[in-house]
Amino acid sequence: MKHTILFILLSTIFSSCVKYVDLEHLRPDPKLVLNCVAQTGMPLTATVSRTWFYTDEKPNIIIEDAKISLYVNGQYREDMTWSVEESEYNSNSYYRASYVPSEGDKIRLEVEKEGFKEVSAECVLPVKPELLKLEVVREKYTGGYAHYAYRTIYKTTFKDSPQEGDCYLLCLAAGNPIYQTDIETGEDIYMGTYSWRTFSPDYSYEPVFKNKISVLDELLGNDWLSGNGGRPFSDELINGLEYTLKLVINSYNWSGSNTGAEELPNNKKPRYIKVYLYALSESYYQYLMALAELADLSLNNDLVDAGLAEPIRVLSNVVGGTGILGAASVDTLTVEVPYGY
Repeated sequence: MKHTILFILLSTIFSSCVKYVDLEHLRPDPKLVLNCVAQTGMPLTATVSRTWFYTDEKPNIIIEDAKISLYVNGQYREDMTWSVEESEYNSNSYYRASYVPSEGDKIRLEVEKEGFKEVSAECVLPVKPELLKLEVVREKYTGGYAHYAYRTIYKTTFKDSPQEGDCYLLCLAAGNPIYQTDIETGEDIYMGTYSWRTFSPDYSYEPVFKNKISVLDELLGNDWLSGNGGRPFSDELINGLEYTLKLVINSYNWSGSNTGAEELPNNKKPRYIKVYLYALSESYYQYLMALAELADLSLNNDLVDAGLAEPIRVLSNVVGGTGILGAASVDTLTVEVPYGY
């Protein structure tokens, strides 16, 4: 009975604290959102949408009739056109230009749409990075609960330019042959193609990434850095050097056998690892770094969720609106992975 009375009293007290707030008077005028990544050697594409308010329910924010003017090195080049690509399963729509950017190009986009403030953004295409070597090495180490533990190390060597402030993104992808099992024989038949998927190694193993982990996070065990689609870094620690990035994946062998590289069976195709090294414009690096930090497990993100810290701000270099116009140049290397790794 006492508990019932206490519950009623508490319900009365807390109900008096509820206040309904009408957010409509806080609704801002919508802005244009421009998103584009100019990549050396790739056709230029962009998307245009608009901002939406918190109370809107699944609004259609895609804008199909904007005017996007492309300027290259200060000269008007063309207006980008609306393009829709349809496949059996989905469709993809964006604005497209016939121009293909080159290293050193200064790209400027100006976007107009009736009812919105005009927006613009610009970037400079960076010089292509220089990948020198990619190695896949497997080491045995003790520890953990398994009989044997292994550490696969992906060693990527590249040359940083002498100038300070170079920005990069590193991404790893695994290529696996696609097989189809023959129903009658049970034999795996190679289908003539590979499936490529990016994966996330332990970025915290490498110093150029680890310097983003705070002392408090390390003490609290938040020492894993996200990045399935790659992770950005700068040349702060390696300016002007030839440097080998070392990324790790740990694996275990519960059977206790000491497996390693083996001879590839006659009916099997090799596996491959591909490394992508992107040189980034500074604004695009800052944008990607903010997204990576938002995805990380960190004390700051926990405090933000509790309302006790300022949220991470994602950079925008779009004047008059929001979004990002980034620039990138990429170099790649591919190596065969020893069978049994």
